[in-house]
Amino acid sequence: MLSLCVGCSVNSAATPAPGHVVGNTTGPYRLIQEPDAGYAPITDMIGAATHSVRLVYELNDDAVVQALIAAQRQRHVKVQVLLDAAFHGRQTNQTAYTNLHDAGIDVTWAPSDTIYHEKVLVIDDTSAVVGTGNLVRKYYRSSRDAFVVTTSPADVDPIRATFDDDYGALRSPTHSATPATPGQRLVWSPAGRGPFVDQIAAATTSLDITTEELKDAAILTAITHTARRGVACRIVLTEDPAWNQAINQVSAAGCSVHLLPRSGAPLYMHEKLLLTDHNSLIIGSHNLSTASLRDNRELSLHLDQSCAPDVLAAIATTFEHDYQQAAPAPSSER
Repeated sequence: MLSLCVGCSVNSAATPAPGHVVGNTTGPYRLIQEPDAGYAPITDMIGAATHSVRLVYELNDDAVVQALIAAQRQRHVKVQVLLDAAFHGRQTNQTAYTNLHDAGIDVTWAPSDTIYHEKVLVIDDTSAVVGTGNLVRKYYRSSRDAFVVTTSPADVDPIRATFDDDYGALRSPTHSATPATPGQRLVWSPAGRGPFVDQIAAATTSLDITTEELKDAAILTAITHTARRGVACRIVLTEDPAWNQAINQVSAAGCSVHLLPRSGAPLYMHEKLLLTDHNSLIIGSHNLSTASLRDNRELSLHLDQSCAPDVLAAIATTFEHDYQQAAPAPSSER
């Protein structure tokens, strides 16, 4: 699976940008940027919970596991954990499942035929963390990711409701699928492709993308059309031969694709975001793949300058840093 990008090189100083946690202190959104900020803000939120904790997706970090156990045992917090069983089988999550189950935590597996890729933490029904990253400790130092903390009831309430519906359905004998609870700033999958295509098509001056995967045909068509309209299009991802055809397609339309090395680099691009015109941002668990946009359980936030200007500014700064540090794909060299 490893590949070499002939003619590509990355600046030896390609290290993560200085980390920080940002947010408008008078607004509902706060950004945690990784790997720079570290994952203490996540465990701290669990440690501060007084009523309930809900957690979804991938977990292989004993510090987080112990924080969940302590929340229930020491503070009588109701803890519920939903772990994916489809993407890596149960391999990544098995240790966490066993430790949580043995400690009396309410933990359950998602069905083996559907990937639950949503990366969410809900605290006390009053705040939710929507992320691009996984709580897998071995990736913390090298993975570019971000988490957005929201305290807006318009976000938190439907996120909590969807978790509860999914959790309840998985505990039922039929394991019947449940539709997500809609929210104005929430982009859910299954059936989440539309907002991404619409956002790309709406760009007028700039389109900046980071993603781990780049292969959905509808997304590639939208990017191609947008770049051909003269919109400044830039993409940063980690090199992988699986994306070569897609990279060639969007590069031919005028989009500039920069790549981080697959191996030996201090940074792996795992972040999933779409920033248009420096004014509108979709960020969350969605990769630009058909399975992610159409089939999986996924969640992203759709933010703009009116509600989260500090978040958008920090995302733009970090994107610029990563774009400059990565090397142009051969088909994007001009």
